[in-house]
Amino acid sequence: MRIKRFTAPDMRTALRMVRDEQGPDAVILSSRQVAEGGVEVVAATDYDEALVQQTLRTMNVPAPSAEAPARAPAASRGSERAVFRIDGVEVPPLEKPALPERQASRLEQMMAAFKPAARASSPAATPAAQTVAAQARQPEPVAGTGAPRIDVRIDDDEALQPTDFAQALRRAAAPPLPTQPLVAQPPVPTATPAAAVTPVRADESPALRVIETDPAVSALRAELAAMRKVIEREMGQFATERLRGSPARAAALDALAAFGCDDALSQRIAQRLDPTLQTEAILSPLREALATELPVADGELLERGGIVALLGPTGAGKTTTIAKLAARYAARHGARDVALVSTDNERAGAREQLHVLGRRLGVTVCDADGPEALTHALEQLADYPLVLIDTAGHGLRDRALLRQILWVRAASNVRSLLVLPANAHPADLGELLRRYRPAAPEAVILTKLDESIRPGAALSVLVQHNLPMAYTTSGQRVPEDLELADARELASALDFPRRDNSVSPNHDEGRHASA
Repeated sequence: MRIKRFTAPDMRTALRMVRDEQGPDAVILSSRQVAEGGVEVVAATDYDEALVQQTLRTMNVPAPSAEAPARAPAASRGSERAVFRIDGVEVPPLEKPALPERQASRLEQMMAAFKPAARASSPAATPAAQTVAAQARQPEPVAGTGAPRIDVRIDDDEALQPTDFAQALRRAAAPPLPTQPLVAQPPVPTATPAAAVTPVRADESPALRVIETDPAVSALRAELAAMRKVIEREMGQFATERLRGSPARAAALDALAAFGCDDALSQRIAQRLDPTLQTEAILSPLREALATELPVADGELLERGGIVALLGPTGAGKTTTIAKLAARYAARHGARDVALVSTDNERAGAREQLHVLGRRLGVTVCDADGPEALTHALEQLADYPLVLIDTAGHGLRDRALLRQILWVRAASNVRSLLVLPANAHPADLGELLRRYRPAAPEAVILTKLDESIRPGAALSVLVQHNLPMAYTTSGQRVPEDLELADARELASALDFPRRDNSVSPNHDEGRHASA
């Protein structure tokens, strides 16, 4: 067994030095803080369980009675000297120097005593002892170095006793795993809560395991995350400038930015364009590339019938949209095949508005307060091929929104469509999609396209979340202003920006102005 002492400014550097010089299977014997600052780690390689057991047996052999009186004063507490033997090798007494020198001399004394014992007992190691030593070297699912640790501490006024060292060896040399074949054992409950530890991967060295709650590790992760954001931003700007090397792609980026598309979607579309095209000829392929990026539902979802609930925030236009859907279905199948259910008892006049629209269309309209009343109303309307539910709009932080989503998830026979206004801020639309995602909406109905001057913002959010569009609305007329979602029709609104009000965030002329 080879023992060596390492001094480093911190524990992480010391562990790295141990791993680099002695390998990942090194055993940490002790560690302590030094007076000059930093840490001192004593590590060993070629850890042999048979050698440790033989050393323990030698230490436990009582001294002859004739020598006991002579050795008693030297072994007493507070004495200046201590003499003991390890495998027949006597450690000579040393004068008691200052505290740092005395601790260093004791460590050198123990390492010198282990060397002849290791040479004398290494051939006699039995297979069983080798098996135990191999198991002791197996990585354990705990934080730290993963190897048995012997912490040798010397008090200021007391010499190291052989019995104390033997007890430390017994505690450290205890095999961490049973001798039978290694199998996965269920966790054993303990009386006191254990500290949180990090599972170690198979390719991770035991000497490099660190505690997840280490402040230095947390600070390093935060710094790496900040660096990653900076690199991504710089790379995005670099990609944009590179694309602007082509006049056609530069014009496409300006058009997409004026349309409201985000940078990621704009760059992806511009990269697909031929850089050698003329600027005047770029509009048609640009619209075609945008149309291929927009997610659109296959077919008309209402033709499948069933129970469909319209979800969405307050003011998205759910009540008017549900009337348009009912009129569209009634025009194809008849007014007696569709029924409307209103659950919006929060907005003033919401039910009256739906009843007025129902009478105008000649369809059945019911009211329901609460989940039980809604379940009863759906049972009464089971004969209708299509039942549309107008739900109440809630704020993103309203608990009623959670209850609404949970009811939709629990009702297996209820499908849902999410109604989103195209004139909302893209950050708000993204948060709405995340909040309503647990309800598993089949598609989106994009409303108020006529009130949005940059519809590309809403389209970019849908592309980012990969949620298809089923219908679009662009007015208050029932049912004329409801259309089946068409990617080419939406992309046809894309045009070159006007010169008087076109401002591209990626092409600021002020940056190129000379002082």
